[in-house]
Amino acid sequence: MTVMATGPPESKSADSVANDDKERGRNGPEQRHTPPDGGWGWVVCLGALVVNFLTIGQQNSAGVVYSELLWEYSTQRGETAWVVSLASSMMYLFAAVGTTLAERYGSRVVVIAGSFVSAAGLFASSFATTLQPLFVTYGVIWGLGSSLGLFPSLVILTKYFRRRLALASGMALAGAAIGTLAYGPFIQTLSSKYGLAVTFRILAGVQSLMFLSALTFRPVESEKAQFNRKKMCDFAIFRNRGYAIWVAALCIFMLVFLVPFVHLVRFAEDRGASKSQASLLTGYMAGGGLLGSLIFGAVCDLPKFNRLKICQLILLSIAISSSVVTLAKKYEWICVYASAFGVLDGGYEMLVPVITRDIVGPRKVSSAIGVLYCIMAFPKTLGPPIAGSLYDTTKDYSASFFLTGAVTILSTAVMFLLNWVPRAKGHEVEEITMPSSTSDTSPLNKDDRKSLRQSLSLATADSLQAQQHGSTLWFPYYFVESNGECIYLEKLSVV
Repeated sequence: MTVMATGPPESKSADSVANDDKERGRNGPEQRHTPPDGGWGWVVCLGALVVNFLTIGQQNSAGVVYSELLWEYSTQRGETAWVVSLASSMMYLFAAVGTTLAERYGSRVVVIAGSFVSAAGLFASSFATTLQPLFVTYGVIWGLGSSLGLFPSLVILTKYFRRRLALASGMALAGAAIGTLAYGPFIQTLSSKYGLAVTFRILAGVQSLMFLSALTFRPVESEKAQFNRKKMCDFAIFRNRGYAIWVAALCIFMLVFLVPFVHLVRFAEDRGASKSQASLLTGYMAGGGLLGSLIFGAVCDLPKFNRLKICQLILLSIAISSSVVTLAKKYEWICVYASAFGVLDGGYEMLVPVITRDIVGPRKVSSAIGVLYCIMAFPKTLGPPIAGSLYDTTKDYSASFFLTGAVTILSTAVMFLLNWVPRAKGHEVEEITMPSSTSDTSPLNKDDRKSLRQSLSLATADSLQAQQHGSTLWFPYYFVESNGECIYLEKLSVV
């Protein structure tokens, strides 16, 4: 095992320190930035929770919106599914735009803009008298606004958290589950009482409140200074083979990801459930998602659990359950599936940005997340319309859910390739951020680590073990500087 590590800080002359300061000014201060892993970060986490409540909560209620659109316009299911499918896909498509603008202008400004764009899209949707205008107003405009709100809130968590990133992401994504729990019955009640037009106007008012969450997104040190070296779509990141496989696996899964969210409500109605009973399924998925995001978020921060393998297990479980639900004849069994799917989806949604950071490292995480979600938008668009068209042909949803299971298994199989990804040349140097410019490429044995801890007054929990992701192991350490502040460093080992 080869280990790339830096040696202990060396004493420097005044001229050397001055030169180093100038060099840091030219290259940007990100090498000295250390996520606080707490403090104001928890307030930021709360703000991200509210953003997820408003954006993902409404997206995950696509089944209720879809059912109301069918009732309002009496259109074909395949055609109607394009409205909610476009909205979700546009949210992903503009991910790179949102993350890049956040790097340049700050997450706060971008999320405020997103709140008003999404509100404008919903307000314009209230004046649609046919289905076609909703492709633009709801599908594109609301999708753009929600993207400008969601993805800067995900990226800013990676700037405030590192050691507790999985937990913070899980807490933020709990807002999506709570939002789904609230939005489904809320939309169904409003639509039944006031009609779809008034419902869209009320939803527009709710979405505009996103700007309050944006006020908590206080910029961290060096957030703007990094922009000059970033591109909106830095496709050079695909030189990382692990990242390329990760993107391919998730894109395959995106082909069927939205099928349960969009079609499960109508599936239950076809199996004899009332309209009010079917709308409650989004609530069961939301409750499961809340548990899943919190439980998996806490578990995946523990060193003995492998995040990638947990993600694979989640996808395999989704595949099996989505196939078995076709056998359900009673409403209660469909509720069980909705709850189980919610738990699994909560874990999956939490792990996507976390594993992405594990694969590409902290310096490239903003670009990697933006590019990932942007590419995922294209296959995500296709799933619900295909499932709707299959129903229009067969008059049954069984084929749609069997297809969901089969495609998810294929995604899981592709993800297994990450365990055999060869080490990328120079990757170990690229991903390490250290305060010292010196490095030692010799293997670091037990005695070396003991000596290093003593020389740097290392403050660490010895029970922490390596986190393995593919062929990479990350060793967490804390080093104490002379001023008593702890700086988090990552020592990368490659098998």
